Amino acid sequence: MYLIFLVLSVIQIPISWLKVTPYIHDYIERPTITFQDTVLANFSKQLETTDEAFKIALGYNPQTGKISESNSYSITDEFFLKSDNGKALFVSLIKLQNWANQLPDGDSRKERFKHLFADDIENGLAKANSQDWLTYRWKHVPAVLARNLIEELNLRTKLLNKGDIVETEQAEEPLLSLMTGYSYLRVGDQANLSAKGDSLIEVKVTREGRPTSDYTVNGNKILFKPNVAGLYTISVKGKIKAESLEIKVLPAGFPKKEALPFRICYTGVSYAQKVEITDLGARLYCAADPEANLDAKTGLLSFRPNKEGWCAIKINSGEGLVFDDSVFVKPLPDPIFGIKELPALKISRKRLQKMAALDIIAMHPSIKNGVYKIESYQLKWVGSNPSIEKIDGNQIPLKGKNLEQTQYIIIYDIDVQMGIEKKKFEQPIIIQII
Repeated sequence: MYLIFLVLSVIQIPISWLKVTPYIHDYIERPTITFQDTVLANFSKQLETTDEAFKIALGYNPQTGKISESNSYSITDEFFLKSDNGKALFVSLIKLQNWANQLPDGDSRKERFKHLFADDIENGLAKANSQDWLTYRWKHVPAVLARNLIEELNLRTKLLNKGDIVETEQAEEPLLSLMTGYSYLRVGDQANLSAKGDSLIEVKVTREGRPTSDYTVNGNKILFKPNVAGLYTISVKGKIKAESLEIKVLPAGFPKKEALPFRICYTGVSYAQKVEITDLGARLYCAADPEANLDAKTGLLSFRPNKEGWCAIKINSGEGLVFDDSVFVKPLPDPIFGIKELPALKISRKRLQKMAALDIIAMHPSIKNGVYKIESYQLKWVGSNPSIEKIDGNQIPLKGKNLEQTQYIIIYDIDVQMGIEKKKFEQPIIIQII
């Protein structure tokens, strides 16, 4: 029945049918659940908050349950397309899609998300195009129908939950519910558990069969925050019933970038990354840098890889593995040379005579500043009195030079310290004096 009303809500129906949409809204709003995933719970809560704000914008009368302009679409366009309300929903929908994508292949909710949100995926969600999605979902939608679309999204979200979906008057609260946004946890993540309909008498948490204290209890709520990887068992005893849950905890890793599934590094370049480490006695292993350092007080991991390929980075505490990730180390690319403030490599004689020096720069768009250091180079003055000299550093000295007859300044054989190696670049840089 729910799906029948969903179809009636989203297809193009005659205006006269809009009179019954408030009843459809009440019907699809009735199912309630206790979410077992914080991502689902957060999105559902945001949809409810959005609906309340939309009701205010529509002039909703709580006494009559009616809105003054139920068939008007101008308020819908203003609320969702011209303000940030629609964009905020789209950002959360992207998070919901990311949550579904990271579910294991055997989890039925992964395919269920694709089925329930197929139209959204096709209309902007797959390509993260908010404008396409906003136009598809909300443009020129009558106000009363737009409220149904909000509740429809909420119902789809409820259908992604692991637990059963029930109508309000039939709902029975579970005795124990796990609140976590993922099918597993990583070291440093946290899960909220609550005992409902019962009172906690005893809580035990073990890792691989051994007792652990990676949790706190406050009344009927448990905050579980694992500090070591492994298989945890959370056992709860209440006055009515006893429950237990198994949670697989993986080692922590580097924050994932949107563009790449792994982190790219370069040989000889220093890197620093903050990691969630609480054990002051934690031990660091870095395959590409034996001298890598971990400041356990601040959680700052510093390393400079000295060889190419995959580099494993692990951190062990006194209890076990807490961090396990890797980076891919590439060779440092050759720098791009130029002259500061002379992108065209041309300068007037008058301006040149007023300057004390010119700066040679070595850089690369993928590499941070300071990695390439020019140590020396050959400098050739071309004119009526040509001369060649070797210069240390990266500056071209001009003070005291007679530049009246100089036509070109040529820089070549540039010695560069780049990361952990030195390299000579013979290709000349030619500056024309005009």
